[in-house]
This record gives sequence, C-alpha cells and structure tokens, in this order.
Amino acid sequence: MKRFGTNNRDPDRKVMARIVKGDPEAMDVLYDRHSRQVYALLFRIVGERQTAEDVLQNAFLRYWDRASTYRESEGRVLPWLLGIAHNLAINELRRQQRRPQPAPRRAGAEEDEYRQIPAGEPDPADQAWERIRRERVQLAMAELPEPQRVVIDLYAIGHSQSEIATHLNEPLGTVKSRMRRGLHQLRNLLTAEGIGRE
Repeated sequence: MKRFGTNNRDPDRKVMARIVKGDPEAMDVLYDRHSRQVYALLFRIVGERQTAEDVLQNAFLRYWDRASTYRESEGRVLPWLLGIAHNLAINELRRQQRRPQPAPRRAGAEEDEYRQIPAGEPDPADQAWERIRRERVQLAMAELPEPQRVVIDLYAIGHSQSEIATHLNEPLGTVKSRMRRGLHQLRNLLTAEGIGRE
C-alpha cells in the first residue's frame, strides 16, 4: 500500500533522484525552489544575515552529500531539507557559544561604557537575559521530534497552519496535532530550564 503523498505529488523526489545520480542542474532546481524557505528558517534561528547565508550554503552542500539518505517513506522532501538546515543552525549556535571570550578590559572600563549608553537604550542585563533565553529556546527546539520542530518553525516565520498543511502536503489536523504536541513539550522543556511558567 502506497503512503499518502506519493512521488507524483512531490516533484522534489524526482529532483532528489537526479541529485543522487550526480546531476548538478538538479541541485540548481532544488536551490531555486527552496532556498528562500530554508534561509528564512535559518535567519529565524541564528538571527544574523551573514551567518544565515553561510549556513544556507553549508545546508545545500549537505543536501548534495546526503541526498542518497533521503527515503520516500519519510514523506515530502521539504521537511527533510528543513530538518537538516535546522540541525546545522543549532550546531552553529553551539559553535558560537564555544568561541573564546574577549580578553578582560582594564578595571572600570565596563562602568565607563555603561555610563556612555544613551538614555532609552535597552538595559545590557535585559539584553543578556534575552540572548540566553533565545539560546535556550533554540536548544529546547532541537530536542523536539523533527516533524513537530518543522511545523513550529514554519509557524514562527509567519505561515498559518493552513499554509503549512498545504506546503507540507499534510492534513490540517495533522499539522495542528504536531504543533500542539510540540508546543506542549517545548513548554515543559523550558519550564525545566527555569524559563516560562510553572
């Protein structure tokens, strides 16, 4: 019995078959179709244009290298692409966290700089907490099952649940269920980290 969403309903599968055979033009087709969506997801995660562009290039290199690992039984190609991109973006965030910290400044330098911040600028402590909160959310997202993670990420960049269902060629009820379970698990993970409500 064939799975819902067979090859003729996802033309990307034919493109993937060509990529597996080493056809670079097929890779161009895949890039033209999906680079904007992959970039939007990456930018949402890393929050910086140049880094998102760098990870985008790495993602398409990874697609080329791993095309043979895609299985039609896993469903449509786009969630597979977004899942790999998501993992690369999380790895990039972790790599940035491991970078050496700047050398210590002279005593009192931080206070001098703090005094120079114009009135009305965000408080540095608030900015630091927001950065930590964002990083913890992304790490918690990485622990979700891929189908839930992809749905939440698409919703977060502005797609409605109906658009996501159309985009992924999945029933609307499936998308809603994945989002509900994913958000519930995400809330539990963040509560355990001390972020969010008990």
